[in-house]
Amino acid sequence: MADRDATQDAPASDDPLRGVTVIDAPETRVHRVTDIIAASITTLGIVLVLLLGAYGTATTEGLTEDVQGFARVLQRLLVAPVNLFSGIVTIVVPLAVIVDLGFRREPRRILEVIGAGVLAFIVTVIAAITTLEFGADELVRSLSVRTSEGEMVVQLPAYLAAVAAMLTAAGLRTTRRVLSISWPFVWIAAAVGVISGIVTLPAAITVVLIGRASGLVLRWAVGSTADRAYGAQLADGIRRAGFEPRRIVRADHHDAYEPEGHDDVAAAIGRTRSGRIYSVTTVEGHQLIVLALDGDQHAAGFISKWWQTIRFRGLDPRAEVSLRHAAESTALVSHAARSAGVRTARVLGMSQARDTMLVVYQRPVAMRALSEMTADEVDDEMLDSIWSQFGQAHAAGVAHRQVSADTILVGDGEATGTPLVWITSWDMGEVATSTLARRLDNVQVLAATAAIVGSDRAVDAAFRALGEDIVEQVAPLLQSIVLPRSTQKALKAHGDRLKDTRAAIVARVPDAEIEQQNIARFGWRTIILFGAAVLIGTVILTTFNTQEVLGALSSANPAWLVGAFAWSLLTYAGAALAMLAFSPVRLPWGRVLFTQVAAGYIAVAVPAGVGPAALNLRLLTRRRVAGPLAVATVALVQVSAVVVTVIGLLALTLFTGSEGTLAALPSTAVLIGIGVAAVVITAFMLVPKVRRWTLAKIMPTVRQTWPRLVQILGQPWRLALGLAGNLVQTVAFVGTFYCTLEAFGQDLAIIDVTILFFLSNAVGAVVPTPGGLGAVEASLIAGLTGAGVPLPVATPVVLIYRFITYWIRIPMGYVAMQWLNRKGEM
Repeated sequence: MADRDATQDAPASDDPLRGVTVIDAPETRVHRVTDIIAASITTLGIVLVLLLGAYGTATTEGLTEDVQGFARVLQRLLVAPVNLFSGIVTIVVPLAVIVDLGFRREPRRILEVIGAGVLAFIVTVIAAITTLEFGADELVRSLSVRTSEGEMVVQLPAYLAAVAAMLTAAGLRTTRRVLSISWPFVWIAAAVGVISGIVTLPAAITVVLIGRASGLVLRWAVGSTADRAYGAQLADGIRRAGFEPRRIVRADHHDAYEPEGHDDVAAAIGRTRSGRIYSVTTVEGHQLIVLALDGDQHAAGFISKWWQTIRFRGLDPRAEVSLRHAAESTALVSHAARSAGVRTARVLGMSQARDTMLVVYQRPVAMRALSEMTADEVDDEMLDSIWSQFGQAHAAGVAHRQVSADTILVGDGEATGTPLVWITSWDMGEVATSTLARRLDNVQVLAATAAIVGSDRAVDAAFRALGEDIVEQVAPLLQSIVLPRSTQKALKAHGDRLKDTRAAIVARVPDAEIEQQNIARFGWRTIILFGAAVLIGTVILTTFNTQEVLGALSSANPAWLVGAFAWSLLTYAGAALAMLAFSPVRLPWGRVLFTQVAAGYIAVAVPAGVGPAALNLRLLTRRRVAGPLAVATVALVQVSAVVVTVIGLLALTLFTGSEGTLAALPSTAVLIGIGVAAVVITAFMLVPKVRRWTLAKIMPTVRQTWPRLVQILGQPWRLALGLAGNLVQTVAFVGTFYCTLEAFGQDLAIIDVTILFFLSNAVGAVVPTPGGLGAVEASLIAGLTGAGVPLPVATPVVLIYRFITYWIRIPMGYVAMQWLNRKGEM
């Protein structure tokens, strides 16, 4: 329900609205993004303090002893006892906060403050119990104090956490004097606890941070009082921008205004990320649009821009240290676009009211968003006009960076007879921008128009506006990752229209390279997978005795390590040989070999096996091999490697006569396990959805490789050469692992070494961490310890093996990649 604030025609002189009618829906409580961000940072601070306390025991204990030594002198000078001060902090400070809220008539906030204190108290108690039950000895010792009986007891004063949580839930310390005074007392109480020996330094800091995090989480969950400009403050802000309002109507909430046709107002400056839009009528009868940017939403916008800037290559950062700076940047880009001849709403003024920045725009003629139009309503003349507007912006070095069908508006050109296209929402825009940023604009325009009028018409319009050369440069960037979510959703509603758009470009320019260019430095998946790998690596590194591992490393045989490195180099030759055998065109041996070496460089960011496949594909497409044929060739190389692995394992089992790991396989437990696995697999395959999913994963590879495999079968020598290359690669990896084991005096049967290698290789392929990082190490260590190798020896064996086969390949791959780039191969 709209909140209608209206004055009489003849208001009193002290009325803040002074004859202004405001139709709005004020939000009295907001969920601040900054609260959850601050809670996350505070939680990270807790982790860092605990790590410092656990692993920097000497430092923290030294500081605590120094402070407590000074305390013996200080306590003789203090008149009031320490317990009295602690009581004041525990009782007086919370009471002062509650009384202050009572005078301000905020009963709900009082309940929230009490709830935050209870929450922090419970969290602290749980943290103490968890530390005692599951904490490492170093962590427990860092949080423990010695009692008079000489026992070490974990001390986490929950009352201190409760007070910190109450102060946090009460609001921002800069807004209330009682809070700004109380916070220093909390830290003084923590210091007094350390001085008097009640608590250790890490424990004191931890409990305050626990309280702070608990209060922030609660404040974010229930919301906090908004400091936004509404009503009288909004009207005063518009006056300070130079305009006298008579009527102010909220235009971006359909339930907040009367049905007077304000839809075009919201459209006129687009669907902004974090702003409120108002239709304003001045006393002179002028129609204006006011964009209100709220400080509590600024953090979300800043993070969005920061994330896009660091995620995509070639985008220049635009620092926005404050809400005012964000508003000024948006106004600057809008003004630059308009000066370049782009139709966009003119910025007429700016001002600040409370925690809100107001930007006043002119109100254009009535118009519709492109997203609200059908294909029949959008003719070729309109498409050309859309491209013309962005062409003018790009010619002046201005990029939009967030183009969608919602930011492209169309009005009636009654005077000229042509449609008037307007471009809005420049809050992500840039001036003096890079070539890549402008090309991304072109990609977004092409995708947005394709979602409306279809791929063929959209591509035709792009060729008319940009020309063949630029469209060919834009084609590799045509991928969903760079498109706004609204465009992605619209494209998916019409099937795989993005793929159809690429096909339409190839139909116009058959030689165009449409292979997707990697423009993302990383994504959420990479971050999560890398974090998982670091976690696994940390667990591995913290479970062995450092002295024993160093002793094993010092006793390693250098000759065997040199042999392991030599075997690892042979893997490149095997991979290159397989690629040469299956390639449909003649490839230079040196280029192919360096491509396999370069794959080690990108293995730092992609799962195991993906790097060689991607670079081999690039090597073929650079020689104008058709995309489907290149993909089929690379897939055939990978499939042949799997075939060689299986055949090699069977042959090794039959002809080596080893009494190693396989001798124990036909045990009752193993047979039961195999039987259960077979039953489970069979049962799952009887489920239609599982069967369809499995076939969907397998059949595309079969369809891709089968035609190429038929061709290779007609050339037996090439098939034999390709299988031999994969065999050489597998044998070389096994040889590397075997030599590493021998370097540490571990003489395992060759069949055992081979099985462990195959198992770790399979795990690395299933777990999509970069290069199988973490998963391969864990599987190899588990396998070696299961085979009887002591953990202090198995750990350095695996670390050295991975250093030779993964880490040392990264700098080697970088050198090879630079050489290939200079030769124009990549």
